This record gives sequence, C-alpha cells and structure tokens, in this order.
Amino acid sequence: MWQRIYLQRLKHDLELWIERGWVTPQNAEAILASASGEAAARRVPQILALFGAVLIGFAAMSFVAANWVELSKLTKLILLMSAMWAAYGAAFVLDRREHPAFAQAAVIGGLALFGANIMLIAQIYHVSTDNPTWLLLWCVISLASAWAMPSRPALGLAFLLASIWSFSVTPGEGSVHWGFFLPWAAALALTLRLNWLSGLHLAILTVCAWAAFNIEPLSSMLGCGWNEIAAIYLLVSVMLWLGSLRVSETSMRFGSTMEAYGIVLSFGLFWVLQATRPEHHVSGGWMGAIAVALAAAGALLYREWQAKRLAPRDATGFAALACFGALYPGFATATPGFVPWLYAGLFIGFSVWLLAYGSSQRNRFALNAAFAAFAGEVLYLYFETLGTLLDTAAFFALGGVILIAGAYVLARVRKRVVSAVDEGSAK
Repeated sequence: MWQRIYLQRLKHDLELWIERGWVTPQNAEAILASASGEAAARRVPQILALFGAVLIGFAAMSFVAANWVELSKLTKLILLMSAMWAAYGAAFVLDRREHPAFAQAAVIGGLALFGANIMLIAQIYHVSTDNPTWLLLWCVISLASAWAMPSRPALGLAFLLASIWSFSVTPGEGSVHWGFFLPWAAALALTLRLNWLSGLHLAILTVCAWAAFNIEPLSSMLGCGWNEIAAIYLLVSVMLWLGSLRVSETSMRFGSTMEAYGIVLSFGLFWVLQATRPEHHVSGGWMGAIAVALAAAGALLYREWQAKRLAPRDATGFAALACFGALYPGFATATPGFVPWLYAGLFIGFSVWLLAYGSSQRNRFALNAAFAAFAGEVLYLYFETLGTLLDTAAFFALGGVILIAGAYVLARVRKRVVSAVDEGSAK
C-alpha cells in the first residue's frame, strides 16, 4: 500500500517537473518504470519465499502431529528441535551467500517452528500453554533473531507478539500493564537502527492499540472518566506531532510519518472530546498526569520555537490545542451543556489553523487533513442539528444540496491552495 502511494506521488511530481522543464518526458517514463519494476522485482521473491517458509513449518507440524502417538518423547524433541535449528542454519547460510529474501524466509520459518515447539513441548510434559510468559519468550527470541540477522520480518513479528503478550496479561483491577514498553522499546530501537519505515508504522500502531486496550485500567488508576483519558492521549499526540519536526531534520521519511500520525490522532481525539458526553469527576492523580503531559508538551513546543522550526502563529496553534485539551474537564464541570458547542467551534478553528500550518510547512498531508477535518465537522454539525429540526424529506433534500455545493467549493479551494504550495516549494 505504501509503495503504491509513493508511486502515485512520484508520478504527480514527475508531471510537475516535466511542466517546468526539469525532466524530459522520456526520462520521466524511465524513472517511473524503474521505480515500479524494482519494487515488484524486489517484493515478489520475498513474498513467495515467506509463504514457502510458512508452508514448510505447517508441513513439519503436520508430520509430527500425524505420528504423535507412535513417537517417543526423545524422538519428538529431536524432530522439533532439529527442524527449528535447520531453519536457522539455512538462514545463516543463505545470508552468507547473499540471498537475503530466502534468508529472511528461513528466519520466519525458524520463529514459526519455535512458537509451535512451545505448544508441542508443553503438551509433551503436560505444561499449561495459557501462561503469557510463553508469548514473551517467543517475542524475545524474535527480537534476538531480528538483531542477529538483521531481519525486518522477525522485527515485525516481535511487535505483534509484544502486543499479544500485553493483551494476554491480566493484572489486578485498575492495574496498567506497563511491561509492554520493555520489548516495544527494544523493537523501536532496532527499527531506528535498520531505518525501517514500516517498523515505525508498527511501533505507533501497537502503542495506539495498547492505549485503547488500557483506557479502563488507566481511568481506574487515575480516578477519572474516559474523556479525561482522551485528554491525556491528546497531549501525547501533540507531543508526537511536535517531535516529528525535530526528527524531520535528520530523517524526512520518519518525520513525515510521525507528523501524519500526530495530526490524525490529535484531531481525532479533540473531536472525541466535543462529540461525547462530558464526565464531571477528576482526581489528584489525573491532575498530576495532565500537568506532567502539559509541561512536556510545553517544553517540546518551546524547543521547536527556539529552533525556528515553528512560526509564532503555528506555535500559538499548538499551545491552544494542548491547553484546551487539558482544560476540557474544567469546562465540562463548569458548563457541561456549552462544552459540545465550544469544542465544535474550536475544532473548526483548529481546522483552519491546520490549513495555514500546512501552507507554511509545505505539507500536503496537513492540507488534505485540514479539508477533511473541516468537511467532517460541518457534516457532523449538520446531522446533529438540522436532523432534529426538519422532516425527513427536507432533511435529505437540503443535505444533498449542501453536500454537492460543499464538495464543489472544497475541491476548488483545495486545488488553489495545493497549487500555491507546490509553486512555493519550487521557488
């Protein structure tokens, strides 16, 4: 999916470069064909080899299962361990002979056999497989394999196993499973070392999954409602967004990816605050947590402003986004009926600010996100207000007119803004 998006962006850029005389049409076709062909040629052997490794793993498990009763314990252990170490040995040999795709497949095969061995050996010795520690062991072995090769597929498996392990652990009531971040941090460090963009996606997505899974334990621990936890998450998302500006100085790919997630999460969580029923109770624990998060966001904002990576207008927008997120419980307690309207207005205001931010930063993703946020909020307000005031026929008729007219206007405005940003980037 990401390769397809890259090729679409490359095609758009090549058309722009041809128009400005920087690239000839023949060279543009050669560049696009090379990028498309190399991607396909590089991925097909890897995919086939990985499927083959999985099939071999299933074949080994099926053979052992079919002859399980007749085999002695020693024979079972020898077969299981031999198959696993044969896969790792094949990975070592293939890597030395410069067959990386097949070496990666062999590593995945070895890890699949390791996971199967855990279950089968536990069955031999009548050990319970429900213990999440086995998943942690499998995750650690995946991390070790990823460091040794190095192996990106093994690293991806480690991210997934860390999440599954965290979800499988059942701490006491109100307890948050912080242990997830130990293997996650190790996997993130290796992701940075390998400069693996897909690994960064996995790192952010697994943290988002952990955050969603631990909303209830966090609310119990801090003595607050889900909305207040969303306010804390909002500040963390703003910190991710601000941190991306620093990362972009050394790695544009990583920085732009972090910024995209920061924008989506920040606006998504701010919309949650204005669209859900306000809670009315906070505790000292929540106030301490939000104060720490607000101070950390303020420190990052000050650093980016001092480094001149943010204009005063953009710094003000970040500060307002963080502050109104932190002040949400106060507004919800003082004026609960007014909060949805206040935060709806703020959401539209922040959408306009995001449009200005995208223009100043030459960020097309921010521009598109701004238009999407503005249009989505207008539609939400339409369905929330006019839907209760009009009968069905008038509601749908007026809705159709608004959608068509709004889509036309937004398309025209977006085209002008994006063209202006592209022209500014070329100067």
